[in-house]
Amino acid sequence: MMEENSISSAILSLSAPALTIIQDKAEAVDLAREINSYAASLRDQHPTRFGFLATLPSLTDIDACLAEIEHAFDGLGADGITLLTSYNGRYLGHPDFSPLWAELDKRRAVVFVHPAEGPVPALTEPSMPGPIIDFPHETTRAALSIIIGDVMRHFRQVKIILSHAGGTLPYMATRIAYQAGGSPFLRNRSAEEFITEAKQFYFDLALSAFEGPFDLLRRFAPRGHITYGSDFPFAKPYSIKGQADHVRAVGKGLDSSTEDGDEAKAEGWEIRRGNALRLFPRLAEAGEREGNGAMDGVAHASTGVAKAIVEG
Repeated sequence: MMEENSISSAILSLSAPALTIIQDKAEAVDLAREINSYAASLRDQHPTRFGFLATLPSLTDIDACLAEIEHAFDGLGADGITLLTSYNGRYLGHPDFSPLWAELDKRRAVVFVHPAEGPVPALTEPSMPGPIIDFPHETTRAALSIIIGDVMRHFRQVKIILSHAGGTLPYMATRIAYQAGGSPFLRNRSAEEFITEAKQFYFDLALSAFEGPFDLLRRFAPRGHITYGSDFPFAKPYSIKGQADHVRAVGKGLDSSTEDGDEAKAEGWEIRRGNALRLFPRLAEAGEREGNGAMDGVAHASTGVAKAIVEG
């Protein structure tokens, strides 16, 4: 898939349901350690080709998560952490998760948020698969929880990437802001304050690089906050190719519109490569050491154990 779509590098990550399906806490801890060690070994074999976002046990066991964060960053050199949108009915802004955010803030960590089944799965109509219909809404709920839980205000050093173009957040943000601005629901934030915080997230383009959602995201997200994503292997190959081609076509149009033609200043180049390399500088440094200067963009691919860099 990487060669077919000219992707230079991928950041490996474990997708939903991650380890929440493991009921035994000790087993979940051991499996997280095994997954992260395996991902690190792939990175070590191909340092410019792969990076990885560490997997944690369920956030219902905060002490185990803090221990795995220490091992992942200090022992394995992880590029960041993957979190699901909710755990045991609690979204990511819940006060119980403050110790986790504090540790990630101390480490200036990159956190990738991937949707999972919500707290009330019984409401899902069987003919409407949750990953297709509900996951974008779960991402929006988690983003809202992060904002009103003051994660963005208290832990300013963490960089949070929302998958799938932020779910429905770019579309819903103004509705939320101007219906609830100034109310206890938004912790008395004004509409403008809410919008400002919503735009502090980073957004990948997994399953969202089609014309409509891509255009909407570009109008919503600040420059520098969008990275390419493929959602491999869950996205169909023809879908990945079509979206990658669209990102390149739009990006090259944006690049050609720059006054001096400086690639490093071009918005299209940033979406394909530059923004992600700023989030994951190790890949840029490794590429320079090995003379791999041809990398052109970073993408997200979720391989059950994935994110990527688009070339060309």
